[in-house]
Amino acid sequence: MQQHLQQQCRAGCRAGFGRQQQKVVTSSQAPVQPRTAVGGASCQRQVWRVAAQSAAAPSTPKIDDEDLMQFPDRYKWYEAKFAADDMPDWIPGRFISAAQQAPHMRLLTFEVEVSRERVPLRNAYKAAGQRMNVRVNGGEKRSLTVASPPHPEDLNKEALFLCKGDIYSGETKQAREPTSTLAEVQVLVNSKEAPEVYNMGADDLVSVGPFEGGGLDMRSSGIQAVFRFPTVIVFASGQGIATAAALLESPLGASTHLSSMLRADVRVYYNAPNRTSLCLTERYEQWAQELKVQVVPTTGGFMDAWDGDDTLVYDPATTAAVILTGGDEEAEAAALEVCKGAEITAIVLESQPAALPVFLDST
Repeated sequence: MQQHLQQQCRAGCRAGFGRQQQKVVTSSQAPVQPRTAVGGASCQRQVWRVAAQSAAAPSTPKIDDEDLMQFPDRYKWYEAKFAADDMPDWIPGRFISAAQQAPHMRLLTFEVEVSRERVPLRNAYKAAGQRMNVRVNGGEKRSLTVASPPHPEDLNKEALFLCKGDIYSGETKQAREPTSTLAEVQVLVNSKEAPEVYNMGADDLVSVGPFEGGGLDMRSSGIQAVFRFPTVIVFASGQGIATAAALLESPLGASTHLSSMLRADVRVYYNAPNRTSLCLTERYEQWAQELKVQVVPTTGGFMDAWDGDDTLVYDPATTAAVILTGGDEEAEAAALEVCKGAEITAIVLESQPAALPVFLDST
């Protein structure tokens, strides 16, 4: 009996070993199925969650210095910008000299920056009739009458060339400081209107601001048509003689260029309270020789000067008038009365300046 039981046990072991070998062979030939155990499924879900989080997290790109496309806001490198747009409105100037012209009236000369790389066009001196803003030692802003003409564009030839980004043959583009171009500006100052400017000296600090106004309105009146108005009469009084000087001396290309050399007759009737009040007298002879402009000083008013001038021959249809009285309304009315009696209708008034230009915005 015991022997029979041992034989059955051996037969069962051999049968179990055969089934185990069959399972191993079968599993090596069939694809492996995913584990269904609780621990295995949880592990697999955790792996998927980590992979999803890794895919969602932004990766920090590696910047290649040679690949310009990777730099942020790269498009701003190529944006068009107007010259001197980022420059301050107030810039340092320098006092040069002062010359007494009449009681309480002085002609001051300043050195100012005019480079188009440092002074934007909207702040520049462009036309006769504009006013110059200055501060002395950081004090109150003063608006002064300019007695010198707008600067010729030749002064800005180099600055205009460089602000375009152009370079000469053989040069290499590199960082540089904006070009500086200095020029003189003269102003006629009344001691009662701007005492700190009138009494200033070489030790005082000067700041020059934007030039104000649009200047004389020479275009809409048609006065710039030389052959349409061969005769031009200028009525000046007070500080208006400074504006007259800027008008007569304006260079070719300026919006207030009068082209007096091409006209038949250009005269200035300059009214002053007395002979000692006449300003810029040293320029009268120069104007006559170089500009063909005749100055007729008077102390009796514009009507007396007009009636007393027997040498003037004019045609009202081809005669234009420019009235510069420095803000004196009574003097302006007297000049308009002369024009009315003389039937002159083409008139430019200092009190009615040209419209301000509209400047483009680079932003």
